[in-house]
Amino acid sequence: MLLQTSSATPYEIILIGDTGDISLSRPDPVFQMLNAHLSPQQPSAVIFLGDNIYPRGLPPQGNILRKNAEGVLNRHFDALKDYHGDVAFIAGNHDWNKGRDNGLEYIERQDEYLKKLFGKKVLFPKGGCPGPETFDLNDNITVVAIDTQWWMQRGVRSLDSECYDGISSEDDFFERLISILDANIRKHLLVIGHHPVYSYAIHGGKFKLKHHIFPLTIYDQDAWIPLPGLGSLIPLYRRFLGAREDIAHPRYRKLRGKLKEILARYSNLIYAAGHEHNLQYIRKDKNHFIVSGSGSKVKYVVQSGKHLRFGEKSKGFFKMRFETDGSVYLTAWALDTSGRLEKGRLLYESQII
Repeated sequence: MLLQTSSATPYEIILIGDTGDISLSRPDPVFQMLNAHLSPQQPSAVIFLGDNIYPRGLPPQGNILRKNAEGVLNRHFDALKDYHGDVAFIAGNHDWNKGRDNGLEYIERQDEYLKKLFGKKVLFPKGGCPGPETFDLNDNITVVAIDTQWWMQRGVRSLDSECYDGISSEDDFFERLISILDANIRKHLLVIGHHPVYSYAIHGGKFKLKHHIFPLTIYDQDAWIPLPGLGSLIPLYRRFLGAREDIAHPRYRKLRGKLKEILARYSNLIYAAGHEHNLQYIRKDKNHFIVSGSGSKVKYVVQSGKHLRFGEKSKGFFKMRFETDGSVYLTAWALDTSGRLEKGRLLYESQII
């Protein structure tokens, strides 16, 4: 990919996902750490990579979960209300009412609520649409947003003229994606979707011995109920057949297979996702795959893999810095439990482009 001459000022992007389980009773330490990385003198953006509200998105008024869900979105706004830069959200499976048939109305409500909070559109693609939808951060950085949960979703999904002219089928979506990538090939391209294309964690079928003996710890880290032998059925099922949120699931597999095929045509493209509650950087087919889903929860990730450059089970986020010479640096930051480091602990740093 031949990049255009970069702008005169470096640009930073914070990628943070799965922030929907933040504390409402006290200041959230991850958001405090995030704020320490923001400076009025530094052009930047904060991108939330889905699962913005746990456990089931934004319910209707009168629902027992509504007050808590509003509180979570309000905390996101409070953390950034004085922020000078760009803010973007994408949707995750929990935002779509955890994949239930009526999930469309949940994500449409979240879209409207975020617009009211921020005074502008910040959810991409617009609520209930698959994308791809683009927005430029500067003359040399284009973000391409995909609602990957749209592909996994049961029930009603938006399409046709409700979303974008010329898209009336799933094949049209991929043609639009190729057209967008081709049109911006001389820029830095950042594709964002909640679900990873590659993962070295649980949704990617990676389990450890503990999960075979105590399989319920996959869902609750304190569920130490031994089920030796029988317990292996859950990890094996999720690795080879897959729950709807797993890479092995047929719908996920279809989307992933096509994305792998398309993205491999380009070099130095960056794909960022959440979904897995950890931090991963994967280098594959001359491209860069970032998983940054530990904004409020953490889960197991392997420490080594063929294409895995970095993996860590820590609350935190990734930050990218686009320098004026066209180079890009990637850093991973985690909470400092001692409280001494306002910006957190630097876990990883590498020039990726």
